[in-house]
Amino acid sequence: MEIQAQIKAFKQELILQKVSQYLEKHGYKNAKMADIAKFVGISVGALYKYFESKDMLFYAYVNYQIDTFYEHLKTTFATIQDPKERIFYFIQAKLKLFEEKRKLLTDTIAADPLFFIKLSATKENPAKKIYDLIAKELESIGVKDPIKASYLLNGITYGYIEHWIVYGGKLIDRAEEIYDRFFKGVE
Repeated sequence: MEIQAQIKAFKQELILQKVSQYLEKHGYKNAKMADIAKFVGISVGALYKYFESKDMLFYAYVNYQIDTFYEHLKTTFATIQDPKERIFYFIQAKLKLFEEKRKLLTDTIAADPLFFIKLSATKENPAKKIYDLIAKELESIGVKDPIKASYLLNGITYGYIEHWIVYGGKLIDRAEEIYDRFFKGVE
């Protein structure tokens, strides 16, 4: 990659770090590009140079969060020997991450309850690398059709997350229940 492209990618990552802070505090629904630009410390024109619309900014934010989560999982998985423990860690980490982003999730799901399903259905699903990582763990413990099982685990966790958004409670406390139900279903 040429140096200009690397600089642009680095700047975009810095912007997304600040955008993440803004969106997670203020939500998406009422966010305005001018307010986001001010928070980030750049002009509105500069923000539009990187993201052509608020929707594109949000998708970039989602991709950034998925990439960050994926890198976190890879690093942590390297320190956990048992594949089942890695899967349990994944469930806990995902639930914790969603708990931290409740305001933004509430906006997103209220505006489009099928947002995460639509994201998964895109040709270039940004979460595919996470599904593949989990499928590798499932394959190592002998699960038949590990990629399908990985998607099923994702669906179960999203079901619990959606229930939590509607009914409240402590999401992280559901990790063991999700883990047990998933493996009972897989068996």
